[in-house]
Amino acid sequence: MISTNPLSKVVNPNPGWYRGDFHVHTNESDGVYLPDLVEELAIAEGLDFIAYTDHNTMEGYKKLRKDLDFIVIPGIEMSLDKGHFNVFGMDEWRDWMDNFYGNIREISLPTRYPTVNELIAKIADQGLLNSINHPLLAPWAWQYTDTDLSRIHCLEIWNDLYWPENINANPIAVNMWTKWLNAGHRITAIGGSDYHSPPRPEEGIFGERLGFPTTFVYADELSVAGIIEGVRKHRVYVSRGIMVNFEAEINDQIFGIGADVGKQVGKITFTATILSKFSTTQAQLIKNGQVMKTVQADGMEAKISFNDTLDGVDPAWYRLEITAPEGQVMAITNPIFTGPRREPTIFKYGDF
Repeated sequence: MISTNPLSKVVNPNPGWYRGDFHVHTNESDGVYLPDLVEELAIAEGLDFIAYTDHNTMEGYKKLRKDLDFIVIPGIEMSLDKGHFNVFGMDEWRDWMDNFYGNIREISLPTRYPTVNELIAKIADQGLLNSINHPLLAPWAWQYTDTDLSRIHCLEIWNDLYWPENINANPIAVNMWTKWLNAGHRITAIGGSDYHSPPRPEEGIFGERLGFPTTFVYADELSVAGIIEGVRKHRVYVSRGIMVNFEAEINDQIFGIGADVGKQVGKITFTATILSKFSTTQAQLIKNGQVMKTVQADGMEAKISFNDTLDGVDPAWYRLEITAPEGQVMAITNPIFTGPRREPTIFKYGDF
């Protein structure tokens, strides 16, 4: 057992939106700071949780202090030569770590796992959460084209907002995720700063900022188990600092981000509350990948609404995107699903 911060530890027993970062490195791989210092920096940034995802090791998690009321999710970034993926939630040694553990370099799959699908299946079968990282960012893009998406839980749609190439890589990751949703795959979109060190422009180092982007998770409690369960239920949005509440109402029932409305019929009303530093923002309601409606939200605390009609026959999903006055996307929610569930017929990553 290597746990120093048990999965059952509860920092806050109340349900609510908690802010965090799912991609963080310490000096146990290629980060620069000790695990304790990274934890303190995260607290100073106003985060409620972070995940330590050092390359092929959990040594950073093992060295955590026990006296801070803060949640650190145990994680590991499986750094393979054809892509990286995070695993969250293990607090003990797992046999699939053999041949990988402690090697911070990108390595090939060992002979015991002839395909990445066999490795991911082994991990998923143990009840652990996974996420493909920076999927379209060269040279670390995901190149396992035969990956079975039915085994993938999350996709990092926003990675490291300081890294120049992510100006292009992040939007095309969002587009790919949209295609997955249209194909029936309910894979949760998350973000990660990929934190290694703070920016040092005088040295030509872009660096990263913890919580940039921030991943907001609605959890029944602030604990490792609570955050992971919130992600599994798609109760997540990714943000550059803007706070969003996005709900749907139909037949006097309220549904939040990630909810499945089911085969209901009639008028559905979407409402959003947006808290931001901008006097105006643009809110877009996206339905099945297409912009259904755009509304200008006025004020630093703005409330808007949209309507649509459900027929109970056609599957649909709706998400909200918020943009700043200059057009920069500031927040993306996971969808609210309606109608019968669309069963995927295309499963391979390379097909998208």
